[in-house]
Amino acid sequence: MRVLTDQELVQALTPEKAVSAMREAFSLLFRGEVHSPQRTVMTFGEDWWGVMPCRTKYLFTVKVVAVIPGNKSLGLPAVNGSVLAMSPDTAEPIAILPGATLTAIRTAATSVLSTELAFGRKVDVLGVIGAGQEAEFHIRIARGYLSTSRILVSARRSHLELSKRLEVEAVDLDSLLKESDVIFATTSSSSPVVKGSLLKEGFHVVSIGAHTPEARELDDETGKRARTFIVDSLQAVSSESGDYIQMSESGVLKARVLELGEVVERGLKVERPSIFKSVGVSVQDNLASYYAIKNAI
Repeated sequence: MRVLTDQELVQALTPEKAVSAMREAFSLLFRGEVHSPQRTVMTFGEDWWGVMPCRTKYLFTVKVVAVIPGNKSLGLPAVNGSVLAMSPDTAEPIAILPGATLTAIRTAATSVLSTELAFGRKVDVLGVIGAGQEAEFHIRIARGYLSTSRILVSARRSHLELSKRLEVEAVDLDSLLKESDVIFATTSSSSPVVKGSLLKEGFHVVSIGAHTPEARELDDETGKRARTFIVDSLQAVSSESGDYIQMSESGVLKARVLELGEVVERGLKVERPSIFKSVGVSVQDNLASYYAIKNAI
């Protein structure tokens, strides 16, 4: 059984390969070729744990992932975990993969895929809210796949260091919201960081944080302005995403709701302003693991 390192994952899942893997993952999901029971979720104080099994024709995978806010004070990523990959036919263990890096790559690649479908591959100004591992990989994957003129980053802290390291522009949040054509919200905030009143016309906003019914990254005005609300899994966001649950229950959300796999498979046109809300689904880990193992040197 092979144990892949973080560096091997990064080398194997280049931006092009990672986005391609996510395109296939959501196609398989939409076509009903994925066996993935809803993940088991446990919370202990502020710590969130999830166990995510999935079977495709390629692999059987189980990811144990956790969001531990206290990790930041220890110099560790808030998102951590591991993935076990096994043969779907014989149950032979094939590999163990680092869950934090795998999650960051596949999440960023999916955000970029939604951007390509809604906006195209040319984005003048891209804004990233957050300064953790997810923010970093969203910048790296986007820069390797999209054509951008400027990349802006804003966060409560640490974004100055991130901006210097990745050579992007550190700005205040309101400036980012006003100037960006596409926005990736990658925060651990439980209250909205995206203010719809400040957004450009024809925006595309991706929200990958706020993965509990009580938490929000998007305010009501963002939801009101959206014409298309894309989700990774309607079942998943209906039970886990405060952004979707609260806006739906209050009647704020009037947008057309589509699953990402349906957009990919049917070639649907995404009308902007648009939102992509992701809480993460296990097929992302399955396909990312498969292509990481296949491409690793």
